[in-house]
Amino acid sequence: MLGAIINLLYPAICRVCSKKLDEFDRNICASCAKKLKERLPPFCLRCGRQLKGDTELKAICADCKNDTPHFDRAWSACHYEGVLKDLIHDFKYKKITSLSKDFASLIINFMKKYDIGKESQIILSVPMHPDKLFKREIDHADILARAIGKGLGIAYSGNALKKIKNTPPQSKLKREDRIKNLRSSFSLKNSSLASGRNILLVDDLFTTGSTVNECAMLLKNSGAGRIEVITLARGDSIQ
Repeated sequence: MLGAIINLLYPAICRVCSKKLDEFDRNICASCAKKLKERLPPFCLRCGRQLKGDTELKAICADCKNDTPHFDRAWSACHYEGVLKDLIHDFKYKKITSLSKDFASLIINFMKKYDIGKESQIILSVPMHPDKLFKREIDHADILARAIGKGLGIAYSGNALKKIKNTPPQSKLKREDRIKNLRSSFSLKNSSLASGRNILLVDDLFTTGSTVNECAMLLKNSGAGRIEVITLARGDSIQ
């Protein structure tokens, strides 16, 4: 009832088309939500890259064959394009943190569809360096991971992973340079946190996978069990 009153006095507006929403805690109307392009199989069985072929195809991409990731499986719920690209920008740079609920719903529905994270015992997020967090003021991966943990009923351990090296932006580097750039840039607050546990690692975007792979290597070296990576979006080309 309180939500209905709030929405009556201060109606929620779709951030895409400016249509009034019935739910006060949402940012995207049903019509615009359909414009968000869900990723469909076949996926690489390791990094989740989009592959050519029948939806039932079970294969590993060339990159993962040449250099096996430290994580067991990675997934991305949507294509990083169009409406979603703009919404992610609003979330990260305009601090529209309420979008986390919409994004978490997209991710959770995708996870349930493909039975992702069923063995996960704890959720971690890819951390930001304190200097970067100070400038941006919000940790988008942390906010998203909290919403996913709440929706799935899986414990989220914030600040478990730490970024200890303030590295240059990955987007400006080539693939091989991204890997070098991230070496020894993360630490784990308590190694016993990962030991023997299956982990769901959360971030907003998956590009080359260098960042989540570096985190996964640290967690595996600390005794972690199965590590699954889930991100909201990925802008890969079909291989």
